[in-house]
Amino acid sequence: MRLIVHMGFHKTASTHLQDLMNRNQARIAERGIWYQPEPGYPAHHGAANPLLVGDTAPFEAMIADARAAGCHTMIFSSENLEGLVFNASIAALLEETAAAKGVTEIEWHAVIREPGAYFESIHPQLSWHTYADGLHMFAEVMKKGVLFLPEPHPGDDATPYWFFCFDYLPFLSAFAEGRALFVHDFADRSPYPGWRMIERLGLLDSMVEQAQGDGLNHRLPPDRVAKFFRKRLREAAGDHATWAMVREAVRAHMAANLATVPVYAKAVGERYGESYRQALAVFGPETWERRAAA
Repeated sequence: MRLIVHMGFHKTASTHLQDLMNRNQARIAERGIWYQPEPGYPAHHGAANPLLVGDTAPFEAMIADARAAGCHTMIFSSENLEGLVFNASIAALLEETAAAKGVTEIEWHAVIREPGAYFESIHPQLSWHTYADGLHMFAEVMKKGVLFLPEPHPGDDATPYWFFCFDYLPFLSAFAEGRALFVHDFADRSPYPGWRMIERLGLLDSMVEQAQGDGLNHRLPPDRVAKFFRKRLREAAGDHATWAMVREAVRAHMAANLATVPVYAKAVGERYGESYRQALAVFGPETWERRAAA
């Protein structure tokens, strides 16, 4: 069996791809390619999140389902798997688990985005899920080339951590050692970002039912970003008295936070733009063609 690991990345239209595959799951299964059907949100977070902390059982169950369906290929898709680029032990655990279950070939797919636009898109998304301060994000990304967030969704069955990659070339190069890595450009978006993974699997004509609604996961508008920003900080404050004490300071900080993100994003883009372009040159579609011809 062949395994296709679609690691996202975050905010690169991963949900669009997942929704397409989920809606057309029966059609692609007829081609021998298994996408675990999801009744709600179309990503495989329910298998990815446990894997990130060493629990392989849901992932193993997916492989068993693919085998039971008589499929020769399985797609495992979750943008939370972006963390595998930075967690070598978990990437190795996935490989060992897959091999033990009869997987003989693994392809790793990642869609990357111009770093400044990536930064600017991640900020509103994080405001929805957790507290996101633009200045803190900027400092971390500029120092390390990566943003790490522990426990963005605490609790049972929740997301244990998130990694967001900005300095693509060194991190992807290290991850690619001994692996078949295919990197897609978010800007290559006709008919949709990441479409070349679908084309590589021979499934473009199987995507009859189109992604729609929540499956598009568009960026939140500024008013909703502000709403969620306040909500996250209100939760952190806890009691009413504390919130009353800090509310005006939060409002001022929130206004500055939202206003300065485009400035930080521009600086991030200038710092890591060349790394993005080089990563595409090394791991992008032209390289796949040369690899296939060799």
